[in-house]
Amino acid sequence: MTARLALLCSLAAAALGCTRSATQRPPGPIVCALFALDADFGADPDTIAGAFASLQDIAARVEQRHRRTRADVADDINAVVFGELEFQREIESTASRFFQLSSVLSDRRGSCLGLGALYLAIGERIGVPLDGILLPGHFFVRTRGPGAHNVELLRRGEAMPDEWYRKKYGPWPETKTAYFRPVTVSELGAIHWYNRGNHLRVVGNFGAAEQAFARAAQEFPGFAEAHASLGAAEQQRSAFTEAEASYRAAARAWPDLPGLAHNLELLQEQRDQDAAAQR
Repeated sequence: MTARLALLCSLAAAALGCTRSATQRPPGPIVCALFALDADFGADPDTIAGAFASLQDIAARVEQRHRRTRADVADDINAVVFGELEFQREIESTASRFFQLSSVLSDRRGSCLGLGALYLAIGERIGVPLDGILLPGHFFVRTRGPGAHNVELLRRGEAMPDEWYRKKYGPWPETKTAYFRPVTVSELGAIHWYNRGNHLRVVGNFGAAEQAFARAAQEFPGFAEAHASLGAAEQQRSAFTEAEASYRAAARAWPDLPGLAHNLELLQEQRDQDAAAQR
């Protein structure tokens, strides 16, 4: 966590810690981590403070509705986020603003990761934890306890069965895997860094993209796509030894990762061409 975000969380804790409402508890690890990421990605303290206030308002709305309905908590979050506040999904752009919590809150628009992070933050604020679930190219949340179910953010929170995800986003490794199980807070941060790297690569900032992929791979060692993307960035700048190591790390996490074998073949071709040019 950055010093600025540590200060934000400590001030919020001091201001809210003596109240009784669940939405007024001190910021938890998910909220602090998400706003720390926002700071790392360039959001200023005033923007983050405003976003925290917006999050508090949404959490209070959900909490009040949940007291009244006693429905499934995901249904109450859906009703507030997609119904009352008309949040929208973003499925085209890779821009960071669509997965940074502060801008998702201000724009009321987010990617699967951005909306998923919002749901995780709301759940933490109201004291009803949700789980973030990673799939290849996708992110969603899942409720806990009796009646636990998946919450699909790109379908306005609709409960989708496991088989729907396997058919749409599979296959993926089913054992000792990064996928289809709850992610930790640090892994959630790594997924944000990976998406940040994808955006930076799209806009042509390859050096910063490589740094973002490296951060993702370091914080989430089982995340095969992060290692593979880091390898591709290293390969692009002809760091062949580093690229091979990253590709091998990706292979350990997911031996059949689509495109990985082809990347290794291209890497060997580049090595051969480089060696021939130096003779």
